[in-house]
Amino acid sequence: MRHASTPLAVTYSLLAALSYATLAYTVKRAEAFLPNTMLIFFRQLFGLILLLPIASIKLGSLKELKTKVFPLHMLRAFASLSSMFCLFFALRYLPLTDAVLLTYTRPLFIPIVVFLWFQKKWTKNTWIGLVMGFLGVILILRPDSKMFNIASLVGLAAGLFGAISFTTIRRLTKSEPPERITFFYLALSLPLAAVPLATNWETPTPFEWGFLVLIAGIAILYQLFLARAYRHAKAIQISSLLYSSVAFAYFFDFFFGSATLPLTAFVGIALIILGSIFTLRTQKY
Repeated sequence: MRHASTPLAVTYSLLAALSYATLAYTVKRAEAFLPNTMLIFFRQLFGLILLLPIASIKLGSLKELKTKVFPLHMLRAFASLSSMFCLFFALRYLPLTDAVLLTYTRPLFIPIVVFLWFQKKWTKNTWIGLVMGFLGVILILRPDSKMFNIASLVGLAAGLFGAISFTTIRRLTKSEPPERITFFYLALSLPLAAVPLATNWETPTPFEWGFLVLIAGIAILYQLFLARAYRHAKAIQISSLLYSSVAFAYFFDFFFGSATLPLTAFVGIALIILGSIFTLRTQKY
């Protein structure tokens, strides 16, 4: 149940954005000595371990895990995991700010996914938002030097898969409680993540185990802050505030990295954010 409170909504949204940027930075650091397959698998595993006690209390019994929309749960798990793999790949090869921003193109892809899935027509604001947003994407990718950079395109794919995941979640919420949705996501994503892990296993050192636990912990904080933010404001307000993740990511890049952004990139960031806000205002699903 939502209890509207602008100060709390802003606070939790900014904390969620900071934790997301921190998570991305931590993953980028961990990628120097751990493969992405291991980072993703153990993030999901630790998440499931922490969720089980909560789910057992909320759902009451194993019977409550029964679902009539299993294919939707499977689609959500596949799309979310694909988005995560794309993000982690982009983080390995792109500046932190670019990778985080390309992931946040999800609102631009949602109208496309909804049109193909539900044949929902676009409004004028949707068209304006898409044009603005994808112009911003072009400026971020910088056609003269990076349009064919596979890491940039994979980062953009993270936004596309994220849009599919978000649309599926919205569909699931019509009949499924949050605990069941989260349980199926983690439970189904684990075997999917285990396949690539089996071909790329490296036994972590104690230091590396610490990084894996840290990543899982930050990911849980992000989910907790995000859930609380949505209790106090509408999705359009929260989604707009979450773009501060890009600013936090740039902070990490500026103080802990060597990457710099040209003026065109800042213009691109502004266009993507404005375009996303336009499209978010038209989303009722």
